[in-house]
Amino acid sequence: MVWFGLYFPELPLEVLVRGQPLQGPLAVTGQQDGQLRILRCNAAARKQGIRPGQPLQAALALSGELRSWPRDRRQEQEALQDLAHWAWQFSSLITFEPSLLLLEIGASLRLFGGVDALLQRILDGLAVLGYQGHWALAPTPMAAGLLARESSGSRVATRDALLDRLAAIPLARLTRNAEARRLLDDIGLVSIADALCLPRPELARRLGPEPLQLLDRLLGDAPDPRPPWQPPPRFAQTMELQAEVSHRAALIFPARRLLLSLCGFLRGRGAATQQLHWRLDYREALPANAFEQGLLAPSGDPEHLLARFRERLERVVLAAPVIRLGLRVDDCLAYAERPGDWLSRTAPQDDKGVLERLATRLGEQRLGSLQGRPDHRPEQAVAIAPVEAGGGETLHRGWLPIWLLDPPRSLKLEDGVPQHAGPLELLSHSRRIESGWWDGKDAARDYYLARNPGGERLWVFRDRRDGRWFLHGLFD
Repeated sequence: MVWFGLYFPELPLEVLVRGQPLQGPLAVTGQQDGQLRILRCNAAARKQGIRPGQPLQAALALSGELRSWPRDRRQEQEALQDLAHWAWQFSSLITFEPSLLLLEIGASLRLFGGVDALLQRILDGLAVLGYQGHWALAPTPMAAGLLARESSGSRVATRDALLDRLAAIPLARLTRNAEARRLLDDIGLVSIADALCLPRPELARRLGPEPLQLLDRLLGDAPDPRPPWQPPPRFAQTMELQAEVSHRAALIFPARRLLLSLCGFLRGRGAATQQLHWRLDYREALPANAFEQGLLAPSGDPEHLLARFRERLERVVLAAPVIRLGLRVDDCLAYAERPGDWLSRTAPQDDKGVLERLATRLGEQRLGSLQGRPDHRPEQAVAIAPVEAGGGETLHRGWLPIWLLDPPRSLKLEDGVPQHAGPLELLSHSRRIESGWWDGKDAARDYYLARNPGGERLWVFRDRRDGRWFLHGLFD
């Protein structure tokens, strides 16, 4: 097995600022030794001399522009869950440690073109999502996590290479147990190599069974059962916006990150979606603004979904500054990627692209298409249906004229001949219709192709019930 460890050292800060591209010195604070101190800070803060461990008051003295937030561990756990949604496209076996995501990628290497291609794709995606990850490859999950923390960029494939890479890592990094760490200090064991050099019975007598079990799991000498992450049946994520958003264009940035997570989740399922549900929460006590983004065909492409979101956003009116953006997808539709044909001389055409953009801009309910219905009555044989609907009969005009009158226009008779800009010449009998007795719109008609003195070709019928004549359509 090949385990890929992703460690997020700046996660406490990243979860608070990833909703907006904030600038300037930023920091996360927490209580340490009875004082409010800096736990994490960004590069702009470090340039001004601010460091983790400093009292907040001292940091503010160095930079009056410093913005700080208290650490939110709940939000950090939710961020790891959100990252798992995105990472589901790379691995079907995902597990967690504090600030760590562990993926078994051995089964995915061939699919993504090898370890280098997969690694680059993961790191590029993390940067777009707003996270900085330290990584490592190892044959066991525990080793991948430890190396990601202590020796980022490590690639270990064999046991001997793993022993060499782990040798200098402090033994205390294996456990958070304060008593075990104190005992290690008391007997002078510093590194993992120190522990592996001692006789196993002597090590067990001095340290107890727990450190030995950890070492065995680290090296793969003992099983390391971990509960695998199971994706939920539907996608739902919410992003807190640290800066209030008063303009619609500023929502594109956080929306793109939500869509990247969604598309990773969909690809892991081999699925796509056709309906996205967005939610905007306002700063003031106002009802949330919920709206839908519909597609004509299932899609799992983040850039395509983002383009449609931009267009849909043009019809959204912000009632107040937005503080939270949410995305939910209930339908995961079966979907197969269609690779391009390198032999094709022309680029594939997206026949539905223009219609989809019109539906997004104008509103799905305002865009319809003509569809045929199985009915002999001309006025009932054509209906306007939503563009996204795939049902209905194919519309064949055939014997129907280009323009049907609704309702048919009554014609006068002179000497028994129907008139329309003069007497009509009946050229041929078109067809007889008797239909509609079941819905109260009974029709008994004889249709004729006719021509008036001006040369117009007309479609007329005689009602077989009362003998009256009607003009129903124009061919020219």
